[in-house]
Amino acid sequence: MKVITNETTPCQHCGALPAVIHCDGCQAPLCVSCRTFDLWGYGCGHVDTKAFCHRCLRDPAVNPYSGFPSE
Repeated sequence: MKVITNETTPCQHCGALPAVIHCDGCQAPLCVSCRTFDLWGYGCGHVDTKAFCHRCLRDPAVNPYSGFPSE
């Protein structure tokens, strides 16, 4: 998860300032309204936090834990 630390990068989806994180799927900069967090659990109690745009969140090829069927 790559956090954005400047105030000048706009969200690629809505244009709002500032974008705060990059999508773990498409790498688009996202604002707090356009990001969605998901938890990927594996191993013995290990969990990674992922941030996705709405499109990547629903795409099982990008997010296999999405719970949404393939289109």
